[in-house]
Amino acid sequence: MDFAPLRAAAQAAVPPDAWAFFQGTADGRADSERDARAWDQWDLVPRILTGLTTIDTSVELGGARFASPVTIAATAGHGACHDEGECLTIAAAANAGMLMTYSHNASIAVERFAASATSPWWAQIYVQRDRAVTADYLARCADAGAAAFVLTLDVPGTLADASFRRAPLVGPVAVRGNVGPTGGGAGAAVESCFTPDDVAAIVESSGLPVWAKGVMTPEDAIRALDAGAAGVVVSNHGRRQLSGVAPVADVLGGIADAVAGRAPVLVDGGIRSGADVVRALALGAAAVGIGRPVLWALAAGGQAQLEAVLQALNEEVAAAMAGLGAGRVADVMPGMVRRAGV
Repeated sequence: MDFAPLRAAAQAAVPPDAWAFFQGTADGRADSERDARAWDQWDLVPRILTGLTTIDTSVELGGARFASPVTIAATAGHGACHDEGECLTIAAAANAGMLMTYSHNASIAVERFAASATSPWWAQIYVQRDRAVTADYLARCADAGAAAFVLTLDVPGTLADASFRRAPLVGPVAVRGNVGPTGGGAGAAVESCFTPDDVAAIVESSGLPVWAKGVMTPEDAIRALDAGAAGVVVSNHGRRQLSGVAPVADVLGGIADAVAGRAPVLVDGGIRSGADVVRALALGAAAVGIGRPVLWALAAGGQAQLEAVLQALNEEVAAAMAGLGAGRVADVMPGMVRRAGV
């Protein structure tokens, strides 16, 4: 899928500060599309004689069945793309058969978001230094119908404050008692010092499955699972937290090998085509997340444009699976990719 025209249309449709946030990276100079190019370094290796007759792109995540292995990752800024923000995104996700994760920095309150949801959804957590605020947020999300939590752990040290100060478009709706990034309070309130005990505490207190997001090494994946995480999300936070961070395509395989089927592994970062999706599946992901393309589509043409993009991506996934000789997502095997030039 060629996202260049959509990206250009989105840039023209939103204010400059919104676009700066959408494309923002840790130092303001890093290439936000490096992850996308990294997927191209993995060549697809099709199989034949598989008796392929049908293509089933559906996956099971957290006990629910979805028509697509593509999910909509937690992203702030939907409200800068359209007045209805995340309400339109969850509607488009449901129509496409995709899971969506509600962002902790969403532009609408979780109760309003949930009222628009007609399919299962998850909720992202940024743990607050005031744990009472986090407990309130967890309870609100659970009461609203969240099926799982995604605990974002890659908020390193003093960068937490800077990261949130770079986000002028996200509001105080998600967390009661939080003045929000526009007032300078969210960064100061976000916890950035984590241990496995903190993961275990969230798992115990939340009452729902908790996925550990921000995993970039096999060792951290195992530590998160040992602490009770239901699964891990391989992610470099869209290059927002660390300049020069490795592409997720380069670390996914090693993490999946270490997890060895013990729990599902998800990945987000630079997914731009159906071929990228099957590359990730072959490297061990159970599903993938997309972020920036969702914002581009919503800004360029609202729900209709977003649904068109999601449908096209689903069609590309099915075509890529057919070309590989894989009738089901589970049939996409490690031998179907290899490092380019090897």
